[in-house]
Amino acid sequence: MKKFYECSKMPIIVGITAALLYCVDSLIGPCISTGASFMWISFIAWTITVGMKIKEMLIIWLGIPLGFGFAVFMIYFSQSFDAKLLSISIAGVLGTLVANLIMMYFGNFKDIWGKLLTGIFLGVALTFLGIGISLTPNTFSNASILLGTILLYCILGMFCAFITSYLHSIWKTKNNILDNKFSIYTSNSNQISEKNQKESSTNKK
Repeated sequence: MKKFYECSKMPIIVGITAALLYCVDSLIGPCISTGASFMWISFIAWTITVGMKIKEMLIIWLGIPLGFGFAVFMIYFSQSFDAKLLSISIAGVLGTLVANLIMMYFGNFKDIWGKLLTGIFLGVALTFLGIGISLTPNTFSNASILLGTILLYCILGMFCAFITSYLHSIWKTKNNILDNKFSIYTSNSNQISEKNQKESSTNKK
């Protein structure tokens, strides 16, 4: 029973947090687009940032607009001219090549700023996924809505990641304290038992 309880902690934490995220999305999503749900953005951000420190999450979040910009550049550069080779857009190849070459330079940042590259690629991925469900940055207004939605739901996902890690660490610390107390109690009990056995054998002699 104790083992089942231990195994159930993370599922309970994640389940409750995800249910609350669903409630928030049900309120916010329709305000952005009728009948829409953007919870998938939060789940992606949650998965990537769980276990990270708040500073690391913040730097990843700051990298998302950069990734959005690179994605928009790739989209529009691929439409700049129609030349093709084996049905492959040459403009698309060049745009993707240039964008990724520039993005990779951000990986040279040291220490915690190295997380910026993760945020950039996350921004690129979420932008293309948004386009896949007809969220296109074809106007400034639409681009602003798409970027704003990505940033907002990434904050929600990162908050879920923080809550998950925080509650898990509290439970883990509490268990360690209880285990230490139990170990001390067991050790003391064994010492008392050994002492009583020695006294008993001495009295018999």
